[in-house]
Amino acid sequence: MKKKSYISRKYIVKYLINLTKMKNLLQTSVLAVILLFSMQGYAQRFLTEVFANFDSTSEVVYGQNISILTGSPVLSPLRMDVYEPSGDNMSARPLIILCHTGSFLPPVLNGQATGSRKDSSIVEMAKQFARRGYVAAVMSNRMGWLPTSPDQDTRTGTLLNAAYRGIQDLRTCARYFRRSVAEMSNPYGIDPDFIIAGGIGTGGYITFGAATLNKPSELNLTKFINATSGQPYVIPAVNGNFEGTDSTALNRPNHVGYSSDLNLVFNLGGALGDSTWLEAGEPPMIGFHCPTDPFAPYTYGGVIVPTTGDFVVNVSGTYDVLRIANQLGNNNTIIAAAAGFNDPYTLRANSLNNGNEGMFPIIRPMPTTQTTTCPDGNPYPNFPEGSPWDWWNETWYEAAVNSQQPGAGSTAVCKARLGNPDMSATKGRLYIDSIMGYLNPRLVGALNLVSINNAFNKDLKLYPNPAKTQVAIKGNKNDLILAVSVMDITGKEVFKEEDIASPTYVLERKGLTAGIYYLRIRFKEGEGTGKIMFE
Repeated sequence: MKKKSYISRKYIVKYLINLTKMKNLLQTSVLAVILLFSMQGYAQRFLTEVFANFDSTSEVVYGQNISILTGSPVLSPLRMDVYEPSGDNMSARPLIILCHTGSFLPPVLNGQATGSRKDSSIVEMAKQFARRGYVAAVMSNRMGWLPTSPDQDTRTGTLLNAAYRGIQDLRTCARYFRRSVAEMSNPYGIDPDFIIAGGIGTGGYITFGAATLNKPSELNLTKFINATSGQPYVIPAVNGNFEGTDSTALNRPNHVGYSSDLNLVFNLGGALGDSTWLEAGEPPMIGFHCPTDPFAPYTYGGVIVPTTGDFVVNVSGTYDVLRIANQLGNNNTIIAAAAGFNDPYTLRANSLNNGNEGMFPIIRPMPTTQTTTCPDGNPYPNFPEGSPWDWWNETWYEAAVNSQQPGAGSTAVCKARLGNPDMSATKGRLYIDSIMGYLNPRLVGALNLVSINNAFNKDLKLYPNPAKTQVAIKGNKNDLILAVSVMDITGKEVFKEEDIASPTYVLERKGLTAGIYYLRIRFKEGEGTGKIMFE
């Protein structure tokens, strides 16, 4: 079922006011620039929200596979919600698949208020991507493991198998979309050559794993071997191959014959099974992480069960992953795209990431008190924030907990805030705005997404390109060029000329520095966009 939502400039103004009240000058200044560009017509697809509306299609089945959530293997549908820009005439758009958080268990059962594709933060990201001109799919993955087991082998083995199933599901989702282009007349208007995956929290484990886990030896590290049986915790002959394309006791194949490849991945929290999974030639990566995250390490360390504090397994955190991805050359396109960026998001990240481009450490204050006494009368330890972008409906959460444990809802609400004490929709959106401000220019530059727009400007010619001193712009011989605007990679306008009224125009370099620039050309009939490079 499709539904529409609407965002206006009043929405942006409201958040400018909220940001100013919070004295957050970093986000205020950047959002003010975006607002100004939007009002003046300088918004750039994929960089800013150029669409006012989005359409969403919910409960799309992208496959089916064996779930063990109930304790017994059951063949279950894999579902997702798809968000698209409303009124868009582009028929082949980049796709972003989003994986939610939740510790591989549903909300409430996992002791948390989050853990589904309906989570506020991941839905907000999907909407923002759609309004920028992407197609965004928020997928559910199979769940189920035993975090409260007193036996570490059981905790470790069941978690690793849950993560393995999530990786298979993400790859299944990518294949579904590629199959939809080839066999279903491309119902979502995606470009199968541009598939990006992003994950929040637990979803970060899935996206990083899907980008890197591809060899049997990577499952045979000592920490992945059951100390009792001497066998790997994850056995592909039982759980299915890395792609999930064979038939085994716990796997059913979906969309066999289509590629599972991802062009780029990003994460908000989470980690990678092990840094040795990283190899040259694997997809570029962009990472966001709170260094004090108590449950997923920033560098190398243990995964901790949120509800019990028990150790599960050592993994490689976002900082180490980005550092190694840069060293391997996997992020060369991101590094090249970001060269010369001086926007506030980049400056903030670079002040914290020790020169590791693509890594944005999110700094949050430590708890001011050691404990919080909840309605049950017990003091619970406060802990550092690991996901300040999350928010949830506390009325819903209290009722959901009470339905399973009568009278426990108010204490559950209190405990949910222990690691996010000032949780609110306003705060969550501010962090997502910052994340999108850092992420999207890198997506555009690293994957050359503006070239997708150029495919629709069939009569637009830019030559020479790359250029040293000038670029000639020519449209259809019967269509006059009226105005030319030049934006840098951040969306900032650096040059504009109007009242041209000519079928050709020569853009002089003048004081423009070497690098990539984007053009918006207004014709007598319509507009065109293009990308140029000055050497």
